[in-house]
Order: sequence, then structure tokens, then C-alpha cells
Amino acid sequence: MSIPDTHLQHHPRRGTLWMLLSLTCFTGNALLLKDLASHRQVDPWMALSFRAGIGLLMTIVLFAPAGTLRLRRSFQNWLLASRGVLGALGTACYYVTIGPLGAGKATLIGNTWCVFASIMAALVLHEKIGLVKLLGILFAMSGLCLLTGMTPGSLAEFGHYEMIALSGAVLAAAVVVVIRQLTRTETSATIFASQCLYGLLLAVPFAASHFTALNTLDIVLLTAAALCAGVGQLAMTEGFRFLSVAAGGAFQITVPVIISLSSIALFAESYTLAQAIGGMLVLWGSFQTVVGGRRR
Repeated sequence: MSIPDTHLQHHPRRGTLWMLLSLTCFTGNALLLKDLASHRQVDPWMALSFRAGIGLLMTIVLFAPAGTLRLRRSFQNWLLASRGVLGALGTACYYVTIGPLGAGKATLIGNTWCVFASIMAALVLHEKIGLVKLLGILFAMSGLCLLTGMTPGSLAEFGHYEMIALSGAVLAAAVVVVIRQLTRTETSATIFASQCLYGLLLAVPFAASHFTALNTLDIVLLTAAALCAGVGQLAMTEGFRFLSVAAGGAFQITVPVIISLSSIALFAESYTLAQAIGGMLVLWGSFQTVVGGRRR
């Protein structure tokens, strides 16, 4: 943390280690959520409650002593509040769909957030979209069509769970645009805590209304999934401090790949040939959208 910004990318090994930790945690989180939803019938709102609660606790423990956490601003700053609400809703979309769609497909659809973020940034922040990014957007959207509706199979029709997952991607994109503006005035700890706070406000009432008894293993798995999500996000943020956008983006694009392959192996999730091609187009297009014009 004390290394000057101009020297951060002189430590690619440290960045790689942080990104590997992030990749492992995000994969573990997705697979645990799939197991909890499909095999243990644990309500996704309960899982989201654990994630928000443990994430908030982690933030308080790690950042409050340093004075970089200002929880009250989550209710005083409308932009910070909107980040919390949008982030909570977007995460809820992912948690709700990961059971019925499968960890791989839900993650692939959610991964298109970077495409929508580029479009929103161009409209709201007046950022330019170059030719490489434009091609990436077109390929990603073509892949999304193949993945979610144009072929026979488990996703033969664009149903309501696909729509929820896609809505989550759009909400995540909106969060990115909001965060880009918040980083000028707010700390990372405060921004992250706002999502946890509003996530609790959103999830707890739904979890309480659908509450069923949890056994010890359920609680252990829910806690593990929440820790994976929190550590994964913190590790990703730290990794980008030591790597270029292209290198860090490449690591994060492998997350849905590993989740998809793990889901096939562990949960027998299946893809038609067209869906597999669509998934690859989504990944390639998303990567070009993230790093287009920034590679040397």
C-alpha cells in the first residue's frame, strides 16, 4: 500500500498473486452459491444477506481504524446512495439466477456489464468508443444472443431468469459509471460499504419472509461464500494496482471461463455448440471492450 503509484506496475508478480486469489475466490463464491441454491435449497436472499453482512463487517474491521470509512455518507450523499441501491439490486439479480440458470451461464450473461458500461460511459461521461471497443461490443452482443435464445436447449427461450440476469448486467454497468464519479470524492471503503448497507436493507426482509431453518453446514457454506465474495473483490482491487488494465482484464475474463468449466464438471451443466460459441464471443468481446486501445 505504501508503494508510489508510478512504481506499482513494476511488480507484476504481486499483481498476479492478487489476481489469482481474486479468481479463486470469485469461482468459489459462484460454485458455493450454485450448491446452496440447487442442492441445499437455501434461499438466495439469505445468501445475499450473509454476503452483505459479512462484507460490511470486513470493511469496518479493515478500514474503520484508519479513518477511511464514513458510513453515514451512504445516507447523506445521493450519488453514494444510488451506488448502494444499484449495486444491491445488481448483486441480487445474480444471486437469484445462479440457481436456475447455472453458475456458468449466469456469470457469462452478467459478464456483459462491461459492454453496457462502455455504452453508458459514452452517453453520460462522454467517453469515446474506438473501433476496437465498438467491435468488441458487437461481438459480445452477438454472443449474448446465441447464449440466451437462438438455439434449442436449456436456454431455448429468453425467459424471465435470462431477463433478470441481463438486468443485473445493466445495473452493474450503471454502478461502474457511478463509481467513476464517486472516486473523486469518496474512499473505496465507503463506496464498497454503501453496497453492503443497502444490500442488507434489500435482502433481510425477503430472507425473513422466506426463512427456513439453517443447519450448521448451511451456515458454514453461506459464510464461506460471503468471505469469498468479499476477499475476491478486495484482491481484485489490489491486483489492479500492480497490473495494467489489459493484464488485469485478462485475469478477470478467465473468471467466467473457470466457473463455466467447473459447473460442467461439478453440476453437469450443458451447452449446445451455438451456446458455447456465444459464450466465447461474449468473453472475447468483453475483453476487447475493457482493454481496447490500451494495449501496447
